[in-house]
Amino acid sequence: MSELPKYMRWLTRVTYIMLAIGAVWMLIAPHHHPILLGIVFGVSISCMSAYYLGYRVRKITDAAAEGRKFRGGLGFSWRAIAAIAAVVVAIEFPHEVNLQALLSCLVIAPFILLIFGIVFNLKESKAETARFEQKRLEKERLAAERGEKDA
Repeated sequence: MSELPKYMRWLTRVTYIMLAIGAVWMLIAPHHHPILLGIVFGVSISCMSAYYLGYRVRKITDAAAEGRKFRGGLGFSWRAIAAIAAVVVAIEFPHEVNLQALLSCLVIAPFILLIFGIVFNLKESKAETARFEQKRLEKERLAAERGEKDA
């Protein structure tokens, strides 16, 4: 089974938490409004881009599993247009949206997905090692009961 839906659920959770923190921070500290709006705008577009990329990956793997050729589309173009449009808005309205905050947050979703991939992989690796060790001990116990010398 693919881990992509699990990663996307975690990405959604982190994105919503960041958006909620940004909204509360805007209420508490209105003088940071441009920075927070850049963060919120960047995180939103980054999450949208990651979701669309995940959708395209799922479509390509489904097509490969069915043995048919996948017809390409405008996937990268739409994601690039969304990022460029966000940058244009930040340049046109610098008093409303901070460009540096926006640019730094446009790449946050891939880093979040990378971190979750590493964490979940380590967790799965530890569980797999524990299952292997449990099977080995069970095999040794059964061999000892049967009186075998080397199991």
